[in-house]
Amino acid sequence: MKTEMHAFVDGDAGPCGAILRHLEPDSLRTRTVFKMGDEAPVYLVDHVVEHDGDVRRWTRFAYDSPTSASQHSGTRDGDGVVLLDGAPAPHLTGAVGAYGEHLVLAQMLLDGVDTVSYVQFDEGEPEAGADEAELHRRGPETTELLDGSTVHAERVQVVLAGRHTNTHWSVDGVIVKSDWCGAESFLIDDVDALCEGLDPDVVAQIREFVRR
Repeated sequence: MKTEMHAFVDGDAGPCGAILRHLEPDSLRTRTVFKMGDEAPVYLVDHVVEHDGDVRRWTRFAYDSPTSASQHSGTRDGDGVVLLDGAPAPHLTGAVGAYGEHLVLAQMLLDGVDTVSYVQFDEGEPEAGADEAELHRRGPETTELLDGSTVHAERVQVVLAGRHTNTHWSVDGVIVKSDWCGAESFLIDDVDALCEGLDPDVVAQIREFVRR
């Protein structure tokens, strides 16, 4: 199992949480946790997706957000038939959950292709349907990292339903920075450095996930 840690940074609050991933050949487990300000609640989402080596052929997902009291699960059989919370969901046939974007992007970089198209849905609101998604390599550029240093990285633009959304920067196929429509995340390899200055409840959620 490979663990990735990314510091989550809000423009107003600064470093306030993390995006954490456990990656295995047939699954991706993700925890997003942050707290934007002293009076704000801790935002927490746990997500897992299982697949056969390609997330576009996922077999199961589970989404749990205690903050928003949102919880969903889905299964997909070999014919692409999807059950959402136990009920048929034909609108999700052929679609990939948004948390799978990380794996689609990783495969795109590994394959060395310039554009990937697929259909994506939001696991927090899967009943809302799915949208056309595209990933486009935009070439190398200089971008600033969390510590103020700069790096020459390849930019990948996400286009969802015809609108520019997330942007990712990669170095040698590794995502070092992402822009989530305003908030940003940065690859970090030390859990103590990641937790420094964060809310104690956020720190507890980070350390619990990393220990798994």
